[in-house]
Amino acid sequence: MMLLALLPWFCLMAAGLVASVVLLFWGHRSGQFSDQERARYLPLRGEDMTAPGRAGSAGREVYVLVGFIAAAGIALAVCLAVAVFMQGG
Repeated sequence: MMLLALLPWFCLMAAGLVASVVLLFWGHRSGQFSDQERARYLPLRGEDMTAPGRAGSAGREVYVLVGFIAAAGIALAVCLAVAVFMQGG
């Protein structure tokens, strides 16, 4: 019975692990990690890194990030609800 009560938490951990691996491979494939020497000094340059054509506009990345955050929040809420209801709360 104890394992059944922990099942939602295991599912949440598995979903987080899968999402992390998927995002890691996406970052590698899209070249996010290609120039580490340049990336090391970016915070020290003090210049505006916003692309001129995209200032003020929300790109696809913002919507994907908000979607991931919303999905994680929903998964956490479901996990908590299942855990509470399984305890008889």
